[in-house]
Amino acid sequence: MVHALLSAALFTGLAAAQGTALPPEPVTVQTDHGPVVGRQSQVRSFLGIPYAAPPVGALRWKSPQPAAPWTTPRDAAQVGSQCPQTVIALFALPGETPGTVRGKEDCLTLNVYTPAGVTPQSRLPVMTWIHGGSFITGSGGIYNGAELARKYGVVVVTVNYRLGALGWLSLPALSAEGGGSSGNYGLQDQQAALRWVQSNIAAFGGDPAKVTLAGESAGGMSVCAHLASPQSAGLFRGAIIQSGLCTSPGNAVTLAQAEARNTRAVGALGCKATDLACLRTLDLQKLLALKVPGLRPTSAQVWSPVYLSADLPLQLRDAFGSGQFNRVPVLNGTTHDEGRLFIQVASPDGKPVTPLLYWGGTGLTVGLLNTSRTLARYPYRRYGTPALAFATLFTDAVFSCTALRVNQAVSQYVPVYAFEFNDPQAVTVLKTPVDLPGLGSPHSSSLVYAFQTSIAGLADTARFTPAQRTLSDAFSGAWMAFVKTGNPNGAGSGWQAFDAARGNVQVFTPTGVQESTGFAADHQCEYWLPLDLK
Repeated sequence: MVHALLSAALFTGLAAAQGTALPPEPVTVQTDHGPVVGRQSQVRSFLGIPYAAPPVGALRWKSPQPAAPWTTPRDAAQVGSQCPQTVIALFALPGETPGTVRGKEDCLTLNVYTPAGVTPQSRLPVMTWIHGGSFITGSGGIYNGAELARKYGVVVVTVNYRLGALGWLSLPALSAEGGGSSGNYGLQDQQAALRWVQSNIAAFGGDPAKVTLAGESAGGMSVCAHLASPQSAGLFRGAIIQSGLCTSPGNAVTLAQAEARNTRAVGALGCKATDLACLRTLDLQKLLALKVPGLRPTSAQVWSPVYLSADLPLQLRDAFGSGQFNRVPVLNGTTHDEGRLFIQVASPDGKPVTPLLYWGGTGLTVGLLNTSRTLARYPYRRYGTPALAFATLFTDAVFSCTALRVNQAVSQYVPVYAFEFNDPQAVTVLKTPVDLPGLGSPHSSSLVYAFQTSIAGLADTARFTPAQRTLSDAFSGAWMAFVKTGNPNGAGSGWQAFDAARGNVQVFTPTGVQESTGFAADHQCEYWLPLDLK
């Protein structure tokens, strides 16, 4: 139960898709599939553009195919449908029934935001954003890139990709049909979107040679996968990873492992695992409710990239450690209190986390052999409540120290800029559980600071204090400097590339931004890195 609740909660906010407030002035751009009509005021917004054919019917669990061309100008005033996802009770929107499905399979669209008045000769830097949501929820339309485009003179692209079983199901029959591999359809969707950017972004004023790939949570893990995927080579020149869980426990499932467990799981759907025609006719609610057997670490994503496959021939640790990845500059970071978000999910009824639940969650995080000494390392009486002890443990084990491991490996080959977002009272619309002193800077809290615009269901920029607005400017400005140049340094910021010997991390707080060499000690990484959880 703890695993199911925590896995379902790696999200960036369940919300209705939000786009730019669109004025009446239309603007038309010709893509390689046909003309699209966006809207222009201080920015240009082109929403809901298909980058691949609808993955429906016979195209369910197929690599993304080209979208059908069109000649009549296509209205691009509204974001496209979210990809199918199950409504989770804790995060249901008004009028939604938990357990039902939102979204449509015809969902492979993207959104483009540019400054007003750009031309194909503008050649502006581009950030392509991969949303989070545990690979089971979320959408690109939640994130409005208009303010970044207006303020920093960049192009922002936000992307939908297939989720849950629709995006990540591996089966032997699907592998046989797909030339020996299956399961990474969501990753392939992202690659198709990146190829669309290469072919089309110049028409929108962007430079295909200056694309930075960015993402948070599952989106950050996706960025790590693109670093390791041969098929993603040449599609981006820089990578931003926010809270990516890239080498966290349980997230190195191989194709063979996924095929075996999923073969057992699909038997409950009423179709044989070999009968793809039957599986492709299943209704969405039944398919998305599929329960995959097996006991997994609390941080494991049930639906996620599979390794030792055509798309990902190496697991991330091996790819990064050996230098066999797409070598581009990397901006990699976490929030100071990642794990506090998941307390309200572990105890959705709002009751305090009990010692028993804490012990069980710890066991699922670190494995039975490591449970006793981990509990001794994080005794809940020292932290005051089991909830705060588990939140701290989860932050350190799943996010902070795994990010440090990525920094140590990747910095051998490319410049890496490490950061931590630490606003002790980060703006949020989420409620603080009764047994936490506050949410601090929980998982996903940095996003409203980075995008500098409200994110429905997560945070409202109107709640920024003057110090938090200054923090947002510094944080967002560093991201955009990296998008523009491959280096996050603004005027006089002095941010040094990560040095494994020093362990230097740039820390963003409301009182200022400064380098720290105490990150590893703050998160007890001397305990977690040798433990080497997988």
